[in-house]
Amino acid sequence: MVNLYDIADYASVLGTMCGLFSRVPQVYRTYKTKSASDLSTNTMIINITANTCFLFYMIVNEQYPIMLNCLSVITLEGSLIYMKHKYGKIKKTSSQTNLLDLIDEIDEIDEIDEN
Repeated sequence: MVNLYDIADYASVLGTMCGLFSRVPQVYRTYKTKSASDLSTNTMIINITANTCFLFYMIVNEQYPIMLNCLSVITLEGSLIYMKHKYGKIKKTSSQTNLLDLIDEIDEIDEIDEN
């Protein structure tokens, strides 16, 4: 018979898997577009702080699968902060860009997507 603890274990595994992959699309997009100006540094720092505290709790309580989640969030958020620092330039709005420059940017993004 399935009890509440078994269901909680499965929910924990599912939550850990979601946590492991939750920031991957944002990291990938930021890396490909080389644009991170819209990302909130404060939010990322709060996420890193929260997951560091949670990681400490998980280490003390020997909850190894959930530690993976915390480590992945810390790593991915840290990489976003790095990319924001590296690529964080503010892109021109369409009213500040002439049409030929805009076409060149679209071509560059298409080339990146093809690779």
